[in-house]
Amino acid sequence: MMYPVRGTEGSTVLCVNKMEADLTGFNIDAPRWDQRTFLGRVKHFLNITDPRTVFVSEQELDWAKVMVEKSRMGVVPPGTQVEQLLYAKKLYDSAFHPDTGEKMNVIGRMSFQLPGGMIITGFMLQFYRTMPAVIFWQWVNQSFNALVNYTNRNAASPISVRKHRPWWAAGCPLPLWLRLTVSISP
Repeated sequence: MMYPVRGTEGSTVLCVNKMEADLTGFNIDAPRWDQRTFLGRVKHFLNITDPRTVFVSEQELDWAKVMVEKSRMGVVPPGTQVEQLLYAKKLYDSAFHPDTGEKMNVIGRMSFQLPGGMIITGFMLQFYRTMPAVIFWQWVNQSFNALVNYTNRNAASPISVRKHRPWWAAGCPLPLWLRLTVSISP
């Protein structure tokens, strides 16, 4: 069997390794870094919010889910390396909801927060001169943040979209009020 492995320059290649890694005692759900330390928590967060995972194909994400699920059952395909399992776990954590196991919307993933937020902030800084532009870009920003928060919600306690609407709507008037206050102050 062939498995995707991260190749040179970030490309994904398929390879077969004749040497099996010793995976006895390997727990895919155990933290890779010590979560009792600040640096360990930072490394974990940077790993699962890596913006490069946004560009991974659907096929590779599905492979990652299968690998993580098989590893949890203790059934790892022969020839699987620890690095492959860690990479699969990285993709799984970045693309699948921890409560439901469903694939998350690309724009709502935490790994898209950095590039998406930068793009929106750039537009907000560029188009600030007219009130309609400010209103539009505040609405885009608020909608993007609401989507990210909804996508990464705690799915164990259900909340309706109806309960999200007032908070989403309340997020737009404050920046508009601040813009008016600042523009008319001496």
